Amino acid sequence: MLLRLKQWLAAALARRVVWLTDARRSVLGEPMQGRALLTVLGREHYAERRKAYPIRSLRDLRRVLAQELQGRPPTLTLIGPWLNERHDVAFFELLPGVLEQLDATVWVIPESLVLAQTLPAQRVAIVSGNGLEYFLAASGISQIAGGAVRVASVFAMATGLDPDQDAEHIDRAESAERVRQGLSQLRADIWLRFLKPGMRVGAGIAWQPLAITFAVIFVAYLALGFGYLSITQWRRDVELKALGPEVSALIESQHHMEGMARTQHALAQVINDRQPSYPLWHVALIAWQKGGMLRNISIVDGKATLNGSAPVATDVLAAVAADPAVSGARFASPVRQGVRQDFTITFRFVAVPHG
Repeated sequence: MLLRLKQWLAAALARRVVWLTDARRSVLGEPMQGRALLTVLGREHYAERRKAYPIRSLRDLRRVLAQELQGRPPTLTLIGPWLNERHDVAFFELLPGVLEQLDATVWVIPESLVLAQTLPAQRVAIVSGNGLEYFLAASGISQIAGGAVRVASVFAMATGLDPDQDAEHIDRAESAERVRQGLSQLRADIWLRFLKPGMRVGAGIAWQPLAITFAVIFVAYLALGFGYLSITQWRRDVELKALGPEVSALIESQHHMEGMARTQHALAQVINDRQPSYPLWHVALIAWQKGGMLRNISIVDGKATLNGSAPVATDVLAAVAADPAVSGARFASPVRQGVRQDFTITFRFVAVPHG
């Protein structure tokens, strides 16, 4: 089922890809008159040239290219990587009347660039069909046969490849299959560079087929995900049943042990949080002996607090601090003077035994 779904999805997308050669057809070979998401432009519809630029910044290079192409026919460009202190830029200049045939397509990608993705590295091919023959290198460089370049060996030598190699022959029938294969291998930066020339965002875009395509992809993704989870769950159930009742007993024992561990942890927490009361009463007795009257006495997180009043608050603090079981005794706030002195004393016990 998943295989059939994948095949249907691939076919649905292929019907939205136009291959514009001597006629307008889908990459499946079917005549196509409707709008397309992507147009593969036949080699007979553009002129190709290349130029090197010693400009490292891509932003600056794009500005230079934009200035150079002003007033020229619609041209697609592809900037190569920074090598030997330069960027090699490929120009694909559309011939007159070609742009009008593209309608509302979103992407326009040259045929030679797509076919080059299917060639092994350092290889050369001869592509022929519809009365046109051109040479193609795996790097994407292409040259229409004619003039000084009439054989593949001369083209290979001109592109820095082995002129003695046997060139592959790609006819029009094989080109269709290679176009489908090459599209799946294009890099992300190529997709970004080959938007339709002069296309404005939101203007002339075939939104309906675009929305349908993405909706189909999303539904297929959900279906594949659901199918994967269902198959995984089914296989898990089958494997558990095959292991027999021992697995059920083992799982039940594991759950029982986890419950016992949680109970043990809870009891340990309760025991650790218990605080003995007799050290606090001992400190309270010290405060009373100095005439202190306590309003509140507490201990939180090991920190004890005495809140009350005395004729002389500092006498109470000194007596508490002198106790060997007490450390860090101090006033937590300024002493307030009235008929008696109100105080708040905080301290910690040196060692608080748990009982």
